[in-house]
Amino acid sequence: AYVEWFTPFGQPEANHGLYKISRIIRNGERLASIIDISDIRRSVHLIPKFGPVVPCEWTSSTVLELCSSFFVNSFSDRHAYLTII
Repeated sequence: AYVEWFTPFGQPEANHGLYKISRIIRNGERLASIIDISDIRRSVHLIPKFGPVVPCEWTSSTVLELCSSFFVNSFSDRHAYLTII
């Protein structure tokens, strides 16, 4: 599986308790690896981090490429809540 790596969790954001992550960039490139599928524990739901206005160029097809920071949705399901929190 092709995997792009993100920063480790820091402290959750104070106002909603979600963890903010960003892509890891090395030498101007996204850090990525090919890993064995058996090493994947689960997928996660990412929420794009944006300010008061969502950029108009973001669509459901482009937001993962254009957004640089995300929140990990620990409330997407029971297992995510128990695993991430």
